[in-house]
Amino acid sequence: MKTEFKYAANLTGILFLWLCLEFWIGFHDALVDYLPVTSLLTVALWALVLNREIREKKNLPTTTFWNYGRGFRTAFLTTVLALPMLLLSRWLFYNLINPDFFNNIMIKGREWISVSAPSEDNFNQSVKMMEDYFQMKTYQSVTLVFNAFTGLVCSIFLPFLHRRK
Repeated sequence: MKTEFKYAANLTGILFLWLCLEFWIGFHDALVDYLPVTSLLTVALWALVLNREIREKKNLPTTTFWNYGRGFRTAFLTTVLALPMLLLSRWLFYNLINPDFFNNIMIKGREWISVSAPSEDNFNQSVKMMEDYFQMKTYQSVTLVFNAFTGLVCSIFLPFLHRRK
């Protein structure tokens, strides 16, 4: 259990630093077009952290046997422990470090929609949907589901890489 807490905190810290790096490079304002790509790279970070955790847990001196179920439980428990910490870290980031994120996204979104919307009615409806989505509560909910799904997928597949001792 100690390993899971350690890696949940590590995962939260790494993903928080990743958010800060995205912001510093400009993916949250000037280069917001590339934000979905950089956000998907968090899946790779997630997998690397969980893979390292499984390897460490498997090689502990107290581990007498190792099987797929133990690897799954280790990675999934870390995911469950990391989710509340990730919610808190994103809330801190979007409220203290980058409070203009949602406004920047809305401005850029209006530009995209104005080019692609065939009518004013369609434009207004698209803007309303965008305004509903880019609020902290909705955004956090969607991100929570994405993180839980990422953790579940990594928990299912990564233990296959670690054979028995």
